[in-house]
Amino acid sequence: MKREVSPPIRRGIPKSLGRIAIATFSFALGAGLFGPLAAKGADVTWHIVTNHLPVLDFTLAPVSPTTTNTVSFVAPTDGQIYGNACWASVANGDPSLAVDATNQTITVWFSPPLTNRFCPLYILPVSGVEGHLGQLKAGTWAFHILQNSYTFSVVEAPLLLSVQALSNSSSLQLSWPVSGDTFVLEFNSDLASGNWQAVTNLPTISSNRNTVQILSDSNSRFFRLRRLDL
Repeated sequence: MKREVSPPIRRGIPKSLGRIAIATFSFALGAGLFGPLAAKGADVTWHIVTNHLPVLDFTLAPVSPTTTNTVSFVAPTDGQIYGNACWASVANGDPSLAVDATNQTITVWFSPPLTNRFCPLYILPVSGVEGHLGQLKAGTWAFHILQNSYTFSVVEAPLLLSVQALSNSSSLQLSWPVSGDTFVLEFNSDLASGNWQAVTNLPTISSNRNTVQILSDSNSRFFRLRRLDL
């Protein structure tokens, strides 16, 4: 029995959605197709457009992020509109993302075009990519995608340390916002001595806050958060 195989859906993309720029886009990828795994909480996917216009500008949300913000982005690729995310990947490969916190760089790269994938017959136009970067540490960051690079700044947000006594308990609860920077909780019994020591209890994270519980006693204690320079 002869089996018929349907041709790739990319042949049937309506002209009004733009052409597939396979040769131009794939050539621009060069040798940098692969990279390290994405950081925890970071992701990237094709960007769905609703205004029938291709993505041409790099944008952040929020526009001026701080270390306590969860940052998301939209970035242009080849300036084309594709019928859906599958067709975009057939033409250009799947997007991936890596966040290098040490060098403060973010890189989007693409796998080789997926020539053996068959795409569904539905229209959900995409152009460019979008994703989440999580919380970033303070400083100037560089965002690289294809031949384009963009820079943006992340500002250190002041962290308010909350201390409260737990009812029906001999413990204190200390909490502060989760941040892209790394902080260590320290205590001191005498401010004049300058002898700050790290609290050894590990914090738990809930509702985007770090929380630590310690046993209280009759002695006075002072607490502070000290940023670690990585």
